[in-house]
Amino acid sequence: MKDYFKYFDKFTFVLLLLLSLISIFLIYSAGYSSHETHYLKQAVWLIVSLLVFFIVFALKIDFIFRNAFAVYLALIVILVMQIVLGGTVARTKSWFQLWGIGFQFSEFVKIPLALYLAKILTQFEVIDWKAFIKLVGVIVAPVALIILQPDMGVSFILCSFVPLVILLKKVKPAVLVISLLLVIFSGIIGWHSILRPYQRDRIISFLNPSEYKTSTGYQIIQSKIAIGSGGLSGKGYLKGSQSQYQFLPARHTDFIISLIGEEFGFINTGLLFFVFFIFFYRQFKFNFKNDEEFYFIYLFNGLILFQFIINVTMAIGFFPVLGISLPFVSYGGSSLLSLFIGEAIVFRIKINNYLT
Repeated sequence: MKDYFKYFDKFTFVLLLLLSLISIFLIYSAGYSSHETHYLKQAVWLIVSLLVFFIVFALKIDFIFRNAFAVYLALIVILVMQIVLGGTVARTKSWFQLWGIGFQFSEFVKIPLALYLAKILTQFEVIDWKAFIKLVGVIVAPVALIILQPDMGVSFILCSFVPLVILLKKVKPAVLVISLLLVIFSGIIGWHSILRPYQRDRIISFLNPSEYKTSTGYQIIQSKIAIGSGGLSGKGYLKGSQSQYQFLPARHTDFIISLIGEEFGFINTGLLFFVFFIFFYRQFKFNFKNDEEFYFIYLFNGLILFQFIINVTMAIGFFPVLGISLPFVSYGGSSLLSLFIGEAIVFRIKINNYLT
């Protein structure tokens, strides 16, 4: 146990804790004028996440990888049940009620999916057609079910595993070219057959939000106003006009970065980004002794990095609004818990590299 504490990455864990505590203060501000109590729920989820973090951290890595596919299949079954039996909340069937608590199980898919993809990647030197079909099949199954809910945000984030896999392995040119053509073809089919009108409007509106200022462009316009009005140092905690007068929608979830920009300004937003930078740097930068572990860490943390970039670019109008939260900072118990579970595995892998 002494060795475990000695090699435990305490500094990076403090960064995780810092981001999560900052989240509670920001969520409090987001709901201050409307007397919402989301911050209390987030605090409870943080406590639960920390407890689960150390439970998962105590598990052996071999056990985790060995059972990843079984957990993946169990979550696939749950996603099917959500579509068939789940209630509709905000036009989606993304939530499942257990003991009176809402769980978004699609958030948890990313963990066994990253683990199983890491295992598959060790079986091939080059991604040929056989490997490509196996990898994409494993990704498409949960993505298709999540799209049917529909939840475009989580499904889009899970799709980031595809470019991450390609970056981690050599790919045969023919596979790469044809897969790109398939993506374009699938995008056209999805645009006309799967996406609902309001979802198509969301994607289009970011190009010219003023044309959609009373509908899907409203969020982007208000987000830009909030960030711009904060200037260098911000208006002060609980003093953001766009936030406190509730002009800024989804300010505790998708657009929490806009609240930060308004109340704390460019300088402090930059400091938050620097914390993220240090976190990503420490999670990616260390020696690996096992290929499976290497692939998992890059896949899971790569997904978090991708989510971070998309959320920020979404808030400043450089990307369509797809309902993608800021990792560790936006309100969301299921998201926070899933991130802490994944990071618990990362922390355990890092310790194993010192103890073995």
